[in-house]
Amino acid sequence: MDEPNDASSRGRTAALDPAEADRLFREGVALFNNARYWHAHEAWETLWRAAPDEERDFYQGLIQIAAGFLHLARKNRRGARNKLSEGLARLGPYAPAHHGVALNELIGKAEEVLADLDAGASPYLIPPNIRFVASTPVDR
Repeated sequence: MDEPNDASSRGRTAALDPAEADRLFREGVALFNNARYWHAHEAWETLWRAAPDEERDFYQGLIQIAAGFLHLARKNRRGARNKLSEGLARLGPYAPAHHGVALNELIGKAEEVLADLDAGASPYLIPPNIRFVASTPVDR
């Protein structure tokens, strides 16, 4: 079997219908807000695979933040630190808000937890919530 010439095309899927993409995005947010980080990751991964290049880091950042909080809930400090750091790096350029989400709040909570982990503390996790700042998707 021939490999694709463009390595970045691996794992990509066709673009989603906008209504389906919005449904999956909101489903992922609801799952995240209920501390169902693995399930949120799965919903957002579908979006990430279908996203245009300029949106891929946004979805991957959300996925990595969710993975970080999942690792933290499972007492995997190293995994939490790694995924939170990766997610913060990807989400930063989209702040303060993107797709109607108050990213600064999510970024702030992840930074707070990461600082505790870096200081050797075991953060007490009050699950963060992703808050919408607008009723419709909004770009930067």
